[in-house]
Amino acid sequence: MKDNRHQTLLGAVVADPWRKLAAVGLAVLLWYFVDSRVHRRIERMLPLAFVGQQQGGASVTGSLAVALPTDRVVGLRFLDGEKPIDRVDVVLSGPRFRVDALESESFDLQVSRFLSVDWTERASAEFTVADLRLDQFVFKDVAVELRPARIRFEVAALAARALTLTPENVDIVEGPFAGRWKRETVAFTPGAPTVLGRAADIDALGKRADKPFRAVLVAGASDRQASAHVELIDAEAQGLRFATQPLLTVELWPRTAAFTLEVLVVVDDMALAAELRGKWLPEAPRRTVRVQAGGDLRSRLVGLQESVDKAQLGDWVDENLRLHVHLQRPAAGAALGPELDVKARLLLLGPLSATVDRNECLLDEVVVVKLRRQQ
Repeated sequence: MKDNRHQTLLGAVVADPWRKLAAVGLAVLLWYFVDSRVHRRIERMLPLAFVGQQQGGASVTGSLAVALPTDRVVGLRFLDGEKPIDRVDVVLSGPRFRVDALESESFDLQVSRFLSVDWTERASAEFTVADLRLDQFVFKDVAVELRPARIRFEVAALAARALTLTPENVDIVEGPFAGRWKRETVAFTPGAPTVLGRAADIDALGKRADKPFRAVLVAGASDRQASAHVELIDAEAQGLRFATQPLLTVELWPRTAAFTLEVLVVVDDMALAAELRGKWLPEAPRRTVRVQAGGDLRSRLVGLQESVDKAQLGDWVDENLRLHVHLQRPAAGAALGPELDVKARLLLLGPLSATVDRNECLLDEVVVVKLRRQQ
């Protein structure tokens, strides 16, 4: 009897499977339809911003932006009545699936009708939700409400003034070029760029205690030059911008590395009287010194240091480098003492002397050679 009941129940479950499957599918579709018609309401907070006419097709990401003719006016601030505001609450309501999509994605709102306004005799305007340019697909069937419902904004006539750029008013960020850029070679193009903004804000640039401009050095066309776009510090907050962004270029000292080398000392006494030549000799024929080398010379020395044959480096130094000690002719009536301390300089000989820049072959320290007179 029990088995008969189980068979009857199983038969009822599996009987007419297509009709049951269709019923389940219809129920799912009905659920989706009903769910899609359920009304939902959310609130999003967006920052307020001004954009120029060249950005008329795109706002600042995730904002409500007012497009202005930035060749004539600059936006100052937004107000709710007399209260300054920098954000607005956007209320969205409509079918759940539409509102859900807007809740999970970033969207922009923009007011563009003020691009064609004559700002000659006015310094403010206001807008409501009716002025928003809404994407017809994204906001289809969605009602949009602003809080506050009416937003006022102020503008100021645009002023233009040429300001001279110098290393004294530009914060030059060295980055990887620390200690390598030559201050006397800094050049700006243009040298006196035009700054656009409110006249009072432009005037304030020259009164700032800190430097109002910044340039971050990046690699130039060669290893001997760096460049940078000059920017206004806090430009957005001040409502200022360059009509044409200036470019800074600067020459660089060569990239060098230090090497410890044992170098032959040579005394140049040809300025002395013939009978005095060859009398003053160094304490030691060689000195161990630190040398800063760059370019091809640096590469050559690195290769020699890494060579399996360690004698190659010493041989190359003997052939191509000298510590040069120059003895000057004493003043009339004066005589050279038995011991002399003379500052030496590094000389590069051989084929490299014609191609290596003088600044790519320098002593890393002051080297003073003691000379003693021989009997």
